[in-house]
Amino acid sequence: MIVPIKLYREPRLRNPTLVAGWPGMGEVAMVAVNYLARKLGAEDFGEIEPFDFYEPMPAVVEKGVIQPPKFPTSKFFFWRNPRSNEDMIIFIGESQPSRRGYELAGQVLDVAERFGVSKIYTFAAAPAAIHHRAKPKVLAVASDSRLFERLGGYPVTLMGSGHISGMNGMLLGVAAERKIDGVCLLGELPYYTMGIPNPKSSQAVLELLCQLLNIEIDMVDMEAWGKQIEEQVEKVIRSSEQMQRYISSFESSEGPTPEEFRGMAEAIEREVNLRHHIEELFGEASSDRSKVDALKAELDRLGLFQEYQDRFLDLFRKGDQ
Repeated sequence: MIVPIKLYREPRLRNPTLVAGWPGMGEVAMVAVNYLARKLGAEDFGEIEPFDFYEPMPAVVEKGVIQPPKFPTSKFFFWRNPRSNEDMIIFIGESQPSRRGYELAGQVLDVAERFGVSKIYTFAAAPAAIHHRAKPKVLAVASDSRLFERLGGYPVTLMGSGHISGMNGMLLGVAAERKIDGVCLLGELPYYTMGIPNPKSSQAVLELLCQLLNIEIDMVDMEAWGKQIEEQVEKVIRSSEQMQRYISSFESSEGPTPEEFRGMAEAIEREVNLRHHIEELFGEASSDRSKVDALKAELDRLGLFQEYQDRFLDLFRKGDQ
C-alpha cells in the first residue's frame, strides 16, 4: 500500500505560514516559490507520493538505454524565521496533477494542519493589457472577506470576479472549506507573454508577500532575469512591424486582430525558448569542452553563429588560460 504523505522528519515550527505554488501562466507561481525557498535556504522535510495524482513523464533514453519512469515531485520545505516566532512551510508542486486535484489539495492541507498552519498564500498570474516594460500590479483574492482588512494599506487590488485555474486556486478553495485563512496574490503580465516565464510578475507578488510576512529576501537575481527576458521580448518586437503595431495599440483605441495577437505571442515564446536553449548549450560547453562542437553545429543550424561568435571564441580563450 502506498502512503501518500511521506515526511522525512518533523521539524518544530512556530506559528508557521504555508506558501504553496504549482506551474501556471508565465510561471509566476513556480518562479516565486522556488526563488523564495532558495533565497531563504529552506530545507526539505517531506513529499506527497505522486502515483495517485500523476502519470509518469515521457520516457527518457540515454545512449540507447531507456531510463526508469520519472514522476513530478510534490515537496515540502521549512524555514525557521530568525527574526520572529513565525516560521514558514513552502510547498512546491513540480507539475499540475493529471487527476484528483481536489484530493491533492487535501493532502497538502493535511500536512499544513499537522504543523498548526493558520495562514496560506498561493500565487498566480493575472493576464492584462499592459506593456511588457510596465511594472506589474498585484491583485488578490481571499478565502474569506474578513481577510481584506489584512490587505488594507498594501499595494494590492482586490480581484472582483473571475477564476484562478489549476491548483493555485484549488488549494484556496479547499482551505475555505476547512475554515483556514488563505490569500492568492496574482501578478499582472502582458497577454502576449503568457507563454514564457515572467520574472517581473513573480517579483511583484514576492515583494508583496515579504511585506505581508515582514521578511526580507534578496531580489537581485530576479531583477537580472527580468531584464534579460525583457530584452529578449524587445528583440522580437523590433524584428516585426506587425508586432510594433500591436504594441502601439496600447496607446490608441485600436486593438490587435486575433491573428496579430497569436502571431506575436507565438513568436515571443519561440524566441525566448530558443535563447534559453542556446544558454543551456553554452553552459554545457563551458564546463565540458567535448560539447563545443555540438554548440557550434547548433548555432550554424540556427544561422546565429555570427551573433554569438565572440562569445563562442571566448570559450577557447578561457580554456587556454
